[in-house]
Amino acid sequence: MNEQQKKPRVLVICDYYLPGYKSGGGMRTIVNMVERLQDQYEFLIITRDHDGKLDTTPYTSVRINDWNRVGPSKVFYLSKEKVKMSELKRLILEVSPDLLYFNSFFSTLAIYVLNLRRAGRLGGIGVVLAPCGELSEGALQLKSLKKKLFFIYAKILGLYRDIIWKASSDLEKEEIERYKGPGGRILIAPDLPPKSIFPDYSMGLKPEKISGSVKMVFLSRFMRKKNFKWLLEIIDQTQGELEIDIYGPLEDAGYWQECQEIIDRLPARIRIAARGSIPHESVLEVLVKYHFFILPTLGENFGHVFLEALAGGCPLVISDKTPWLELAEKGIGWDLPFETSRWIETIDRCIRMDAAEYAVLSENSRKFLVDWLADPGIEESTKMVLAETKAVSGK
Repeated sequence: MNEQQKKPRVLVICDYYLPGYKSGGGMRTIVNMVERLQDQYEFLIITRDHDGKLDTTPYTSVRINDWNRVGPSKVFYLSKEKVKMSELKRLILEVSPDLLYFNSFFSTLAIYVLNLRRAGRLGGIGVVLAPCGELSEGALQLKSLKKKLFFIYAKILGLYRDIIWKASSDLEKEEIERYKGPGGRILIAPDLPPKSIFPDYSMGLKPEKISGSVKMVFLSRFMRKKNFKWLLEIIDQTQGELEIDIYGPLEDAGYWQECQEIIDRLPARIRIAARGSIPHESVLEVLVKYHFFILPTLGENFGHVFLEALAGGCPLVISDKTPWLELAEKGIGWDLPFETSRWIETIDRCIRMDAAEYAVLSENSRKFLVDWLADPGIEESTKMVLAETKAVSGK
C-alpha cells in the first residue's frame, strides 16, 4: 500500500465544484479544504455537471459521468440523468470512503445519500454536514413552507440522526441546535480560507478617496437573502455622490426587477449598476477598485467574500447577521442592525471621509486579514472535525 492509499479518504458530495464559480462560499470552502489538507487526507468529490442553479449547461472542459483529476483531488461530474440514489450508492461503494462530507442541508444529492445511510445501504460510514448558513433565520424565510415540510419529513425518517455537524461559528451552532434532532455532535470550525489572499496587494492600487463621494461594491449571489432591496429603499436619504456596483449572478429575476424599479427612481447622484458574474480569479482585482464593501444580508454563516474584501483593503459595511462583529472596534468597518438611521449615518460617514481617514481604515482592514490568516487554529479546527467523524465511522 502506498502513502496516498494510507491517507484517510474523504468523499465530498456537493452540488457544485470547480471549474464553476457561481455558487458562492460553500464551494470555496471545499476548494480551500482540499488545497490545505491534501497532505493529510485523500479527497474525492461527487458533484453536478454544471455551474450553479441558473447555468445548467454542462461543462465542456471535463469528462461527464467519469472521474477527473482536478488539482489534488478526483472529481466525478454527474449528468442530470445520473442524479439518483442507485448511482450515488454505486459510486460510494466503489470509493469506499472513511467518511462523507456534505456542504448543504437541503441538497438533493445529500438527501439521497442520507436516505441510503438510514436504510443501512452504506454501512457505518461517518458523516459530517456543514449547513453553510442554510439554517439561518434569513435563509429559512425563503421558500419557508417547502422547508417546513422537509423538516417534518427529515424528523420522521431520522435523516440527520447521529451525524457530526460542522458549524462555522457560535452563531451557526445555535442555528443548528434548533433543527439537528437527536444524537450527533456539533463542532465549530471556521470555514477554511486560502493560505494567503492577494499577496501582491499594495495601497497604491486603491482609488483616490475624495470627501463627498464614495465607491462601494456588492459582490455576492444576488437573491432576497442578501437584502439589497431594503438598502435601495432607504439610500436616497444619504447625502453626496454614491456609487454601488453589483457583481454576481442575478439568481432571482423577479427580485432584481423589484430592485431595478427602485433604482430607476433614485437621484442622479446615486449610481447603482449590475456588472454581472465574474470568475473567482478576477474577484480581487475587482474589489481593490472600490473604497468599501457593502452587504445588508439577512444572514451569513461565514462569508469568504468578507475576507476577500478585507484583503483588497475594503472596510466592510454589513449587517450584524454574520459572525463578523465588532468591526468598528477593530477599525475595519461596521456591522449594523437593520435600523435606517444607522445605515444612513454610516454611509454618509463613508461619503464624507477624506483620503487620510480612509487610508487608516483601509490599512487596518488589510492588516486584520493578514493576521487572521496566520492563525494556525483555523486549519486545526477542520482537521479535528474530520478526525472526529472518522472516529465514529464503522469502517
